[in-house]
Amino acid sequence: RTVPEDDVPVALSCDGPHGPVVQCVNQVSRDRGITAGDRVVDAQAIHPDLHVEPADVNGDQALMHRLVHWARRWCPWTVQDGQDGLVLDVAGSTHLFGGDAALLRDIVQRFAMQGLTAKVALAPTRGAAQALARYGSTHTICTDKDIALRLAPLPVSALRLDANTNRLLTRLGLKTI
Repeated sequence: RTVPEDDVPVALSCDGPHGPVVQCVNQVSRDRGITAGDRVVDAQAIHPDLHVEPADVNGDQALMHRLVHWARRWCPWTVQDGQDGLVLDVAGSTHLFGGDAALLRDIVQRFAMQGLTAKVALAPTRGAAQALARYGSTHTICTDKDIALRLAPLPVSALRLDANTNRLLTRLGLKTI
């Protein structure tokens, strides 16, 4: 197989109830508005240059399981978050790595050494950290004092609400937290 160029939209697909659906996408696809859950035929109708490959769901889960244990290098409490994330409770261990910023740099660098990209965030609550890591900038350190300011521009989908509630909030005009 050939690897697509960095400017090519790529999606991994899995079987859905009405044909293949997008499981995950690269940044180019994300910038075009292609998201997980979209039907592949719909995405390709709008973006004919979309490169689609089958996802290896079992392989991905095996990797995530290994990453959960590997991430314990930074703290003893690590769990998988959804299909593609990790949550680490680093309270009390950041000083061992030179502080918050140094810890996040170390995490990103060590993931990069494994050929993986990590978006990281440190926040006073688990929900805030998850929202910032998934929807914020690449490296975010949030404190009690600036939590409202950091979360405000994020989309309402960062609140981890169900799809119907997200759709309702969007229809009501509420697009950000």
